[in-house]
Amino acid sequence: MICSNCGADIGDNETACPYCGAMQYENSEQKYMKDLYNLNEGMEKLDKNTRKYIIKSTMKSVGIVCASIAAAVLAGSMFGYGSYKSMYNSSHNRKEIHQSLDWYNNNIGELNSLYEKRDYAGISELTDSYNGSSSVLEKWSHYNFINIYDYYYKRVADIYIMVQKGEKLSDYQFGTGFEESLDMIYFINNKNGYNYRRYEGCTAEEKETVDGWVAEAQNYLKNVAKATDKEINDMLNELYQNGYYDYKLGKSYEESFYKKYNEGGNN
Repeated sequence: MICSNCGADIGDNETACPYCGAMQYENSEQKYMKDLYNLNEGMEKLDKNTRKYIIKSTMKSVGIVCASIAAAVLAGSMFGYGSYKSMYNSSHNRKEIHQSLDWYNNNIGELNSLYEKRDYAGISELTDSYNGSSSVLEKWSHYNFINIYDYYYKRVADIYIMVQKGEKLSDYQFGTGFEESLDMIYFINNKNGYNYRRYEGCTAEEKETVDGWVAEAQNYLKNVAKATDKEINDMLNELYQNGYYDYKLGKSYEESFYKKYNEGGNN
């Protein structure tokens, strides 16, 4: 049979899944009824006094168990209700939601206007002033796209412009470009990652823009840092073993490639 909770293939008579621990209600009910039938059948074979004693003891035990269960359910219900009220029905949260909606309604026109102008830096500056509930801001249809901009492209955009102009990068600027470029490439290739779902939530035009950012990141690593395709792949495997950039190991790579950058120029 199939576990009703996790979908694992388990034995036909299992009352609880050996994998996730979920109770299998139909089997549990059948086992309960079978045990109850066997108990009744066994009691019929006992003499009258013994049956009375067993019945009395059983009822006492059942009463204790039922009372304990009732107390636990009551305590759990009170705790759950208290948690629910504190999370979803508190005056603080109601106030936060109302303030968030007010901010959203007052700024949605400006957000859309900046988006139409492709002023993503302006959008980022505007949303930086937002201190409300993220669930409200996520209502905006372009939230996923701007989230990618803020997280991956914002810090490196000016550095890419400097590269295009042929300007010399300091070690800090080079290192920022190096790290952010690797982050961008790792993000777009990590299709199981949380942030990749942001990409999937973008429009076709937005995805095209993000793909352009990725191309800039690849250009930076290849033509500015002078990294080969193999070196880029090796760094992606070594620096993101836990899903995040390894700053300590990354620093050694940055220093090595910055030296190569200085020796080879920035063209």
